[in-house]
Amino acid sequence: MTDFSRISLRYRDAANAPVAIPMRFLTFPGGEQHVWLDGDIAGEGRTYSIDARIYSSAAVMNLLLVNDALRRLVGPRAGVELVLPYLPYARQDRVTTAGEPLSVKVFSALINAMKLDRVVICDPHSLAGPALLDNVQVMEVGNYVQAVIGRMVARGPIALVAPDAGAHKRVEALGQAFSLPVVFCGKTRDARTGRLSRPYVEGDVPALPLLVVDDICDGGGTFAALAPVLRQYTDQPISLYVTHGLLTKGLAPLRDYARIYTAFPRDEAQWSESGGLYCADPAQARDVSIPEPGRSHICTTKS
Repeated sequence: MTDFSRISLRYRDAANAPVAIPMRFLTFPGGEQHVWLDGDIAGEGRTYSIDARIYSSAAVMNLLLVNDALRRLVGPRAGVELVLPYLPYARQDRVTTAGEPLSVKVFSALINAMKLDRVVICDPHSLAGPALLDNVQVMEVGNYVQAVIGRMVARGPIALVAPDAGAHKRVEALGQAFSLPVVFCGKTRDARTGRLSRPYVEGDVPALPLLVVDDICDGGGTFAALAPVLRQYTDQPISLYVTHGLLTKGLAPLRDYARIYTAFPRDEAQWSESGGLYCADPAQARDVSIPEPGRSHICTTKS
């Protein structure tokens, strides 16, 4: 897969050690997907775990094929779980205009058809996705945010920033948990065009380094527009934490941020990893093209 999607499969042996199951993927000339699972993997009492980072429709099909191939090898009663931190289509959680699908429901139906014993997701944008999935478990994201806050607070006090109304409750709760001030911002989006209005700041901005917190950064438009607005209120460093770092337009649009942190990067080549947390330095970005493997810049400073 060349779209940064990644699927792996493993089980635990009698000593509870993880054993990887080799897989091969193929795209036929006509566009159809295919997969092979290698090895003798059936075993009494084994639970199989599919770990998936899905960023394309082709990868969705690959995931379904992996599950089907696995079931044919180990039998329909074997325990199978799916670890899917980024939930595709979670943002398409409502119908805004006539003629649109409810995409999160369609995707969830595909996952439910896999008949999984457990589906693990993380920071799924809204409650709609978890409500539609069978046997779902939402991974706690607080540890990742706490790690970022800990690194920054070690240098001195900071303030958190909620970039829009959807993030207000989450960031306010974090502010209360860590006794940090919170700056609330807002925006509006045209449902038909997807275009954002100019962000705005509600209230005062303290003279402290700022950490913007949200669930996902896709192309970065929201955050690229927000940084200059915040800069009108402060000369302090501005950093960004997103649970899902897609960065589909690379780091360049986010040059106004001192550091960017994520728990689940789309393209790991853009980031440096330390203790399960990923960091990127937008100042090193060279262009705004969609990143290619091996050509994106890595942050070498661990902050």
